[in-house]
Amino acid sequence: MLPRSALVVAVLLGLGAPVFAAPPAPRDEVLRLAPNDFAIVFVAQNLRDHVKDVSESPFAEWFLTSPLGKHLLNSNDFKKLIDSATPILGVLGLTPTDLLHDIIGDAVVFAYAPAPPNDPKGERSVILIRPRKPESLAKVIGTLNDLQTKSKELKSLVERKHEGAAYFERQKPEGPSDFYCFRDGVFAFSQSEADIKAVIERDKAAEKNVPVLVERMTKLGVLDAAVVLLVNPRALDAELAAKVKNAKPDEKAFLAKFEEVWAATDAAALYLSVGKDAELGMSLHFAPDKLPANAKTWLVGERTPSALWASVPDNALFAVAGRVKANGLIDVLTALAPMEGKPSIRETLEQTLGPIVGKDKLPLVLDALGPDWALWVTPPAKGATAPVVVVAVKVQTDGPKGTEASKAMIQTLEYGFQVARVAYNAKHKDQIELKEEKDGDAVIKTLTGDVFPVGLRPCFALKGGYLLIATSPDAIKSFRAPTGEPKPGGDVPLARFNAVSVRAYLTTHAAELAKLLATTGAGDEKTLAEQLGVLTLVLEPVDKVELLTRGDANGLKLMLRVKTAKPLKK
Repeated sequence: MLPRSALVVAVLLGLGAPVFAAPPAPRDEVLRLAPNDFAIVFVAQNLRDHVKDVSESPFAEWFLTSPLGKHLLNSNDFKKLIDSATPILGVLGLTPTDLLHDIIGDAVVFAYAPAPPNDPKGERSVILIRPRKPESLAKVIGTLNDLQTKSKELKSLVERKHEGAAYFERQKPEGPSDFYCFRDGVFAFSQSEADIKAVIERDKAAEKNVPVLVERMTKLGVLDAAVVLLVNPRALDAELAAKVKNAKPDEKAFLAKFEEVWAATDAAALYLSVGKDAELGMSLHFAPDKLPANAKTWLVGERTPSALWASVPDNALFAVAGRVKANGLIDVLTALAPMEGKPSIRETLEQTLGPIVGKDKLPLVLDALGPDWALWVTPPAKGATAPVVVVAVKVQTDGPKGTEASKAMIQTLEYGFQVARVAYNAKHKDQIELKEEKDGDAVIKTLTGDVFPVGLRPCFALKGGYLLIATSPDAIKSFRAPTGEPKPGGDVPLARFNAVSVRAYLTTHAAELAKLLATTGAGDEKTLAEQLGVLTLVLEPVDKVELLTRGDANGLKLMLRVKTAKPLKK
């Protein structure tokens, strides 16, 4: 048998769980008093812990000794900021540590409702703070009231009652009053008396269920983010409808389509999360049954990464890749941006490319392009200055139609290269040529001539089922077509910026790059060199930046993930 003490513990943990239920998070205590029908709700939570984690992190230790860190911390602007903030906090009897730890460190909420279209002065806002020490905030408010009363900024402070609860009106010599109250340790402030009364009413009516705004943040997957900007689409419907009604004819069709998607959006948020890395993102949640059919494929469902990510070199300075069929993209753009009274996107393509590709072959070409595509930039070859750029697009080459489509693509590109060659040669003594060389089964066609800088030779080829256009034939030769189909789900990369590779490139080639850019009219060579030097310094704290997306049956996320030179958290 279990010892009596163990039995008691088991009973308390099992049957008596409510007794030990965790208290609501400070964020929840604030959000239960916040209006859930306002257009925008800004939430900052656990700032004290986040600041502590970052300040004690390997990144902070490194940054203080880095050239950029020393430059910023010793700059006049930083000193002015500290010098201007210190007296203000001192008058209120606060230190920066007091402000962060005791007042704003747990949770701060700012709710905002813009003025309705028919009432320009009808905007509303409420600030709510859940301080760790309510008495500290109350003391600061009292000090501020006393100071403003002595300076005549405040005429009087009047205590009022609503449903038996006290709130205060800060009457001013001129202009509207301010109002505030404390409810269970939460401070609320507004220029609207009605909104302060509403805070009191929500407090008295609040049940123990999860606040609506907490449910909304959970649905969007941003509940634990350090900073969240929640958007309530329904609060902005009237404003959008007015814009659609008053839009110019060339804007109205697009706005009308956007309004359809907006009507199916039931929640949205921008957010910032801080862990070992930092993540800035946007999250959207839809009612899928309300989405237009042509938008549903793009806005909901799991995402699939481009197979070409396997072909992007690890040292690429920048890369972007995705999955979309050319025809699918044209259809969506046509649906979302209808050209009333003008040729559609497809008709424009037929008019411009049809005579070049062949009007009978253009549909085959468009059907064969995709879904995988990518563009990447790699460091230059030895002795060169300009980075190497590669564009790759999957081409469906199977069957007679695929063969015909790929042949039409190559002929079209060759025609374009020949036109560029003839146009240049007609006006210059030095000539350029279009040459070809074999790379296995692929034929690489390259523009060559002394006119091009070292390492720059525009070229193209069809290799391994991919159409490749590059600034160097060596990039095409080194290309390896991906094998296998990528699996959907998870965080899918869309773009990648390699700050380490970019810094290495700028450190080695800044002077030559500045000279090259100056010859193109981008600016003065010396100024450009200085700007590139500053860019190298600014990129020092960053290792990599990625743009990713994640989707499910009800929505999507876009995430900008920043990996710093050292982790932001131990």
